[in-house]
Amino acid sequence: MKAILKGVGKRYGDQWVLRDLDLTLEGVNVLMAPSGRGKTTLARLLLGLEQPDSGSLVADGRIVAQFQEDRLCGQLSAVGNVALCCPQLGREQIEAALEELGLCEEDWAKPARQLSGGQARRVALARALLAPAEGVILDEPFKGLDEETRQRAMDWVHRALNGRWLLLITHDEQEAGAFGGASVVIPELQKN
Repeated sequence: MKAILKGVGKRYGDQWVLRDLDLTLEGVNVLMAPSGRGKTTLARLLLGLEQPDSGSLVADGRIVAQFQEDRLCGQLSAVGNVALCCPQLGREQIEAALEELGLCEEDWAKPARQLSGGQARRVALARALLAPAEGVILDEPFKGLDEETRQRAMDWVHRALNGRWLLLITHDEQEAGAFGGASVVIPELQKN
């Protein structure tokens, strides 16, 4: 399974954010680029939340994402938030994943609005990786986690990918190194 972009361009008004981007995503792919280079725009294009202004984009199957914001339903529990996107899983499977990510039984039942930032981040990560899909986009998924929790989460993501392609968007060189894979380059555009 993969996603293929050929000559993809995206602009907002007169300003091009991406132009003539050729890219094949399969296996593990890491995208590190300065702010404003089009990282989030690329993710939005892949997810179908934006349409390219030029070129073509073809993706096999479903793509899931964890955004920079956790986007949890505040009134639902941690388990409820995962179950919402993963109806194919039983409660025990969801709880096991949350436990692997370092959340305890007490945290599973809390409404998401009562979780700490790091707890919410891991629930959002579980929700994305447990959802059925052929591709996964993680946009700064480990932001705000302490070193031990971050390592635990990265190890879990490696296991949970289970052969799907990944686009990891990060500003952290240690995270990029931990995932290795192909390096995605978004060319710098000349200013108008």
